[in-house]
Amino acid sequence: MKSHSVKFNAVMNTLLTASNMLISVITLPYVTRVLSVEGYGDVTFAQSLSTWLSALCLVGIPTYGIRECARVRDDPQALAKTVKELLSIVTVFTMATLSVFAACIYLVPRLRSLSCLMWIFLISTLLLSYGVEWFFQATEQYEYITIRSVIFKIISLIAILVFVRHKDDWLIYGAIIALVACANNLFNIARLLRTLSFKNLGRSNLRKHDKSLISFAALSIATAIYQSFDSVLLGLLSPNNIQVAFYQLASKLRNICWQVVNAIVSVLIPRLSYYAKNNPAQYTSLLQRGFGITLNLSLGIANYLLAFAYPLIVLLSSEKYAAAVISVQIIGFVNFFSCLSTFIGLCVLTPLDLERKLAMANMAGVPISLVANFALDGTWGATGAAVAVLIAEFVIFTVQVHASWKILRNALRFGDILKTLMINVIALMVGFAAAALPLAEIPLLIVGFFIYGVTWLIVGLIVREDSAIWVANTALSLLGRQQIQPQKATKHKK
Repeated sequence: MKSHSVKFNAVMNTLLTASNMLISVITLPYVTRVLSVEGYGDVTFAQSLSTWLSALCLVGIPTYGIRECARVRDDPQALAKTVKELLSIVTVFTMATLSVFAACIYLVPRLRSLSCLMWIFLISTLLLSYGVEWFFQATEQYEYITIRSVIFKIISLIAILVFVRHKDDWLIYGAIIALVACANNLFNIARLLRTLSFKNLGRSNLRKHDKSLISFAALSIATAIYQSFDSVLLGLLSPNNIQVAFYQLASKLRNICWQVVNAIVSVLIPRLSYYAKNNPAQYTSLLQRGFGITLNLSLGIANYLLAFAYPLIVLLSSEKYAAAVISVQIIGFVNFFSCLSTFIGLCVLTPLDLERKLAMANMAGVPISLVANFALDGTWGATGAAVAVLIAEFVIFTVQVHASWKILRNALRFGDILKTLMINVIALMVGFAAAALPLAEIPLLIVGFFIYGVTWLIVGLIVREDSAIWVANTALSLLGRQQIQPQKATKHKK
């Protein structure tokens, strides 16, 4: 298969992320304004349940599959055999999980009251299991992923604008976001069958995946518990889904922000998996650049949400969601720790076959998340759920840093991290001053973003921070101007 450069893949993923963000920025304000708060909460409750069930169905294969398929992508027969074996495992767990879910729709009163919505998302979960997005990521088919995803996002947006018109149209909204995903996955399956031949592959050996897949499954399920099951618990512990709506608004904003960082991380995973085995020097260089960009982006997003949460919520969802301000501010720092954990987990531990440590780190967050949610959700509602996930993400991040400390210590420069923290703290202080300007929501958010970004860039150039120099050089190259020379790297002491 033709392999594009990391730069091309990054451009494709950036376009995909930008389109997802643009459509989300259009869809989120529309549905939160049109639908009732409880109706929106019902749909997001079902969506969170579906996300959690998908983790049980896929048992870590989306991450494990990228690594394993990337390693054999130059051998069509070995690649086809790997895909076949992984899909066989998916089938077993999907049938078992969805059978239990179907029974719960009849037996659990809260689910039975939303039975139509639940059946729709059961079908969506079923087809999501066979979406094989991990195959296309492993073989770096980002052009296809981008084009297909953008087309279906636009179809979804048009359907929402046409058919969701009244506050009671929450079931229609749920059907659109669930079934469009189904069509997306059907295209993936059709393309997979055209790309690979599953004939004459010999006998499948599923047991060879057991050892590694157990760690990835634990990782996936643990992550789903504190990122999706928290919304399910919040809904079950509350008299209705209004608090779920507030919390999910914060979570949607988090997901939009996370997509920015994930656009970088997901591009790096296949290449780092390859370099880790074949070119350690290139691995270290790419890891260093990726971490700097990830740290700056995730910290910048957290600071922006901290300073501008209220005007952002009012702009996106009107005053009826004002109670979600604190949740959004907390979620910004949840996103910060989550992005760094994702980078360390998928770009350090996974390429170096340390997935067991990654799974243990994520498992450490499970009991903390469950205890914190049970303790806080009933009293604090959406704010309690946000605090619970923040605690869990911080613990996971700390454990992952400890597990990968030897690699990080040799690959990263502590002075660069201090520079990044310093320039973002200065930009945050200027951002708080900008948030006090007497402007309407849209001008305030634009001016605030500009002031924060310019402050970050100027201070970063003064202290010669690598990511700031990279941003400046990218702009200078577009203008045909002479570029700034980055500072020379110092050798690490062993």
